[in-house]
Amino acid sequence: MLPQPVIRLGRRRAVGSLRKFRPSEGTEPSSIQPPSAELIAQFVAKHDAQESSPLFHHVLPEIRNTIFLYALLSYEDQSIAYPNDAHYSRPEYRFSIRIDTRLLQTCRLVYLETRFLPVITYEHTFWGHRAPPGITHASNPRAYFERFTEAQRDHVDRVHFFTQQFYLERNFPNVCLVPAMRPRSLKITLRHGDWWNWETNNPLKLRNGWADKLESIARLEEVILELETMERDKAQINAIAERVRKETYPASNGRIFTARGNPLVRSEWMGPNRLSNLFFDSSQNKWVARNLKAEENVPDPGLKYCIVCIKWTARTKDEELNWY
Repeated sequence: MLPQPVIRLGRRRAVGSLRKFRPSEGTEPSSIQPPSAELIAQFVAKHDAQESSPLFHHVLPEIRNTIFLYALLSYEDQSIAYPNDAHYSRPEYRFSIRIDTRLLQTCRLVYLETRFLPVITYEHTFWGHRAPPGITHASNPRAYFERFTEAQRDHVDRVHFFTQQFYLERNFPNVCLVPAMRPRSLKITLRHGDWWNWETNNPLKLRNGWADKLESIARLEEVILELETMERDKAQINAIAERVRKETYPASNGRIFTARGNPLVRSEWMGPNRLSNLFFDSSQNKWVARNLKAEENVPDPGLKYCIVCIKWTARTKDEELNWY
């Protein structure tokens, strides 16, 4: 029997949505353990060379790997659409995401050639909180990555956190201490509905401290912070971006994360005027409670959301000095 790939993103069992904040959340261990090193070694040592297969002996490895890569890319399951007014619904996140891993079960040689591809190409996404329904370990990267083998953990390329501000400022530094999480690239998205007291039009502020433990993430080479708000408040996120881009943070191996040389990237999208149980009343210039009866057969007028991205790159101190 083939060792089953650890990442399988088909239909997931339903779990609760918003949960109460717990200081340790994101660091609890998983009850599912990866296969042992002995089992993997035995599996690698015993496999058919598939000498009669045209796929392995007539197709160039580069072409074969491209075919395998295409077959194992994640895709949108359009039978599971997300509500337009949900906090987790946004560009590139309109449907449930899947990876079809049946290819890895065809034979051992295919498995050996492709077993890391789903891990490499997939953007491993966490939600702290307000996750789409049915995602296991949505806000618990420790439990998620402890299901991986050591080799799989070393092949993780991208990790993405959608975080409410309290999770970013309170939980995230401890999440950085999870040794099983060691991606090359880390992206953090703070959506319009994630800011403290966004419902009451409070000024947007981002405290220092969220990045203090980044140096604990082995292999991390870049950090991307994506800040979003409605168009009315875009000057506030632009001011925050201009401030934090000047900051540097400790990185592994004595390096530092610096945004020097990386331009701010801005974008916009038309999103919902109705968000969860609120809608934006332009006449009052504020978010108010929705009247579902009054909304019947009335299309959402939409609202423009603005995004600014800051990217920090790990460099040695000598490399940083060369920028001056």
